Amino acid sequence: MKSKQEIKKNFENGDIPVQEDFWEWQDSYWHKDENIPQDNISGLKETLKTKLNAPDPSLGSGFYFLTQNSPWTTYQKINLTSYYLTSWNGSNFVSSNIYYNNGKVGIGTTQLLTETFEVDGNIKTSGLIISNLGYTPTIPGQIKKYVVARQDGSLGWDTQPTDSQEHIPLAGTTDDKPLRGSIQYKGNDTTGQNSFGFYSKHSNNEMAGFDIQDDGALTPSIYWIGGDNVTSVLSINHDDVIIGSSNPAFSGLRGSTYYGDYYTNESFIQKKYADKQHSYTTKEELTGGSWINGKPIYKKTLFFNQIPRNGEIWIDKLIENMEVIVSNQMFTEWYAIDAAFAGNQWRSKAFITLEKTHVQFEIIGAPDNDYSTIDSFTLTLEYTKK
Repeated sequence: MKSKQEIKKNFENGDIPVQEDFWEWQDSYWHKDENIPQDNISGLKETLKTKLNAPDPSLGSGFYFLTQNSPWTTYQKINLTSYYLTSWNGSNFVSSNIYYNNGKVGIGTTQLLTETFEVDGNIKTSGLIISNLGYTPTIPGQIKKYVVARQDGSLGWDTQPTDSQEHIPLAGTTDDKPLRGSIQYKGNDTTGQNSFGFYSKHSNNEMAGFDIQDDGALTPSIYWIGGDNVTSVLSINHDDVIIGSSNPAFSGLRGSTYYGDYYTNESFIQKKYADKQHSYTTKEELTGGSWINGKPIYKKTLFFNQIPRNGEIWIDKLIENMEVIVSNQMFTEWYAIDAAFAGNQWRSKAFITLEKTHVQFEIIGAPDNDYSTIDSFTLTLEYTKK
């Protein structure tokens, strides 16, 4: 076989090459589909060493990425900790603080995850939907912690401060946790009536409540407002107590029962008691008044429709232990002399003498008069007792 130069020379000189000159060239063409050994390529190994740097065996096994550091490319190991997602620090991929394992995600937490999603830090969101409000995880430790709203708008766990350990629930206090102190309040109108109060309202707009007015005098008021805007109010002022109503049939202050038998000097009297002072009964009763020596005054009315012939009516058995006669009222019906009069005498002709033991009738100039003709005699006495 001739060389390429020899064959070229033949063509230049006009000589015709023979078949044998190309046999080895044909053999080379027949091996065109075979792999060329690396060692048969001149300078290949040296060239690759300048372009691609294999991982340093001292780096150990792991994950790597290629970095282009002109004019050659090198391996850069990815700094990863197992189960932590990667983040880019500007020059390398490193482990982030996001931990993921077996369906649980933790941010800034340890690898001991107990919940599906745990975060050691603040969470900012424009909305939050909680589907299982009944589940509250146990907080480690014995100290109670509570979700609190901080001044910066964030929520977080906090130990319960002293001034918030107790509160008044909307359902009211429980039997074993009553209010133990006063409640101070300063604020705006709460009931539509005054500055502060409690009220209850029906569906028909009837409302009753208690208010403390923000009028400088802190006037407390108890009020009732009907559905027809009829208002009844009791107000306690510095110098008086006022009751009033817009109801034209308002009857004023009224007791639920009669308690006149137990009045004291400071009691307000009821109408029934006042009426009794102008009513009469044959039963002994206390008037509520007292004599100059402080003893209580009693009152009793005696009625007689049969008078003894001698005109003497003994009353010491009808009113026992009478000490002082405070006042007396008499009315006599005596139609035999055509008389019906009040008082202890009639036209200076007939006289009635009252003593603690008896009553004596007498007509002047008629010592033997029959007084059984008197139709009736009524005597009302106010007296003290021994």
